[in-house]
Amino acid sequence: MTTSGYEVERIEISSLTPQQRNEWDTLHGRQTGVSNPFTSSDWVLEWYRSYVPEPARQHLLWIRDTNGALAGVAPFYEQTVGPRRLPVGRRLVLVGYGLGTALELPQVLTTTADARAVHQAVVRWTRDAGADWSEVSIARDQAWFEPGWVEDTTAEAPHYSHRAARACVVLPLTGTWDEMRGGLKRNLKESLRRSRNRLTKSGRSWHVRTLEGSEVDETAVHRFFALHSARAGFDGTTSSHPDVYADATRRDMLVRLVPKLAQAKEASLVELVVDDQVVAVQLALHSAGTSYVHSSGLNPEYWEFSAVTLLQAELVQAAITRGDRYVNFSPGPNVAKMRWSETVHVVDDFAYATGGRTAGLRFLAFSQLSAVKQYRHAVSVARANSPAPKPTPGSGSQGSPS
Repeated sequence: MTTSGYEVERIEISSLTPQQRNEWDTLHGRQTGVSNPFTSSDWVLEWYRSYVPEPARQHLLWIRDTNGALAGVAPFYEQTVGPRRLPVGRRLVLVGYGLGTALELPQVLTTTADARAVHQAVVRWTRDAGADWSEVSIARDQAWFEPGWVEDTTAEAPHYSHRAARACVVLPLTGTWDEMRGGLKRNLKESLRRSRNRLTKSGRSWHVRTLEGSEVDETAVHRFFALHSARAGFDGTTSSHPDVYADATRRDMLVRLVPKLAQAKEASLVELVVDDQVVAVQLALHSAGTSYVHSSGLNPEYWEFSAVTLLQAELVQAAITRGDRYVNFSPGPNVAKMRWSETVHVVDDFAYATGGRTAGLRFLAFSQLSAVKQYRHAVSVARANSPAPKPTPGSGSQGSPS
C-alpha cells in the first residue's frame, strides 16, 4: 500500500534478513528528541516472542519513503478484547500495549522529519486491515492525529478519538554534572547528601557500580528481580510499589532480553554495594541520546539511605558522560520524579476505524468497559498510596451496626 509516496509493507518476522535488521537498528539510532528504547529490533522481536508468538496476529509494518529508504517501523499485533466468554471485538495495537506491560512506551519508530507522513501511512493501512478498530501512540513532538487520515473513505462509520495521554518526566542534560547538580532542587540535593552521609556514618564499606556488557548476565538480572520483589513487599512507606516481575512471562522475557541489550550498549544495571552485598539496583535503558530510568529494586533495610535516588544520580552522571541529551524517568509524574525535573514528554493514544456501524458499536462497548476499569484502578492506586485515616474522636475499633 502506498500513501503520499510512502509505501507500507507487512513483514513476516521469520523472513527478516540481516540487512533488514541492520536498517531497523540504523533507524532506531537516528531518533531525535526524547528517543524510545522500546522500538529497537531486539525489544520488539522479543516482545512478539513472549506475548504474541502466532504469526497471524503479528503485524510488523515496514514504511519506506519516496526514495525507498526505511522511514518507519510500526510493530502492531491483533488482540481480542472484552470478557473471555463474550469478546467485544478485535483491535490492532502497538507492541507493549494492551497486555498489562505498563513498563513500556508503545510507539511507531520514525524520525521527526518523517513522522507526519509515516503516521499517516500507518493509520491508513491499519484502518483497512480488517480489525474492528486500531489504536496508535504518537509523541507530541512528532505529530498529531489528523481527521483526514480516516475521513477520505466511503465507509459507513469512520471515526477517531483521543484515548489517553501518557506523560514522562524528562531531565534535559546541559553542561557537566557539577553544573547540573548546582541547579537541582534543594530537597533533592539534601536527599543525595543525606544518603551518602548516612552510608558513610554507618561504618560499612560501600560503593556504586554500573554493570555493562557481559557483566549483565542472568545472575545479575535475577538479583535485580529479587531486590525488586523485596521493595514491593516493604510496607514501611505510603508509596505503592507492585512487583511487576511476579508475572512469569514478563520475567522470562527480561532474563533473555536485558543481557542482549547490555551487549548492544542499550541496557545497564546500576548497583549499590554495601559490605560486598548488592542492596539496591536500578535498571537503565539507552537509545539515541536518551537514558531511560526503568524499574528498581531495594533491600528494605536500606530504605532510610535513599538508595534508589543515589543510583539515579549515578545514572544521570553516566548519561552526561555518554553525551546523552535527556534522561527519561518513565511515565507517571510523581513527587519523586518531579524533584529531578518538571519537564514532561507526552505521548497520546488515538483510536480509529473506517468500518461499519456494528464495529463502531463494539468500540463504544469496549470504551465503556475500559472507563470502568480505569476508574477502579485509579481508586485502588489512590487508596494504596494514601495514609491510613486517623480514627475520629469517640469512635471505637468496631463499625456501627447496620
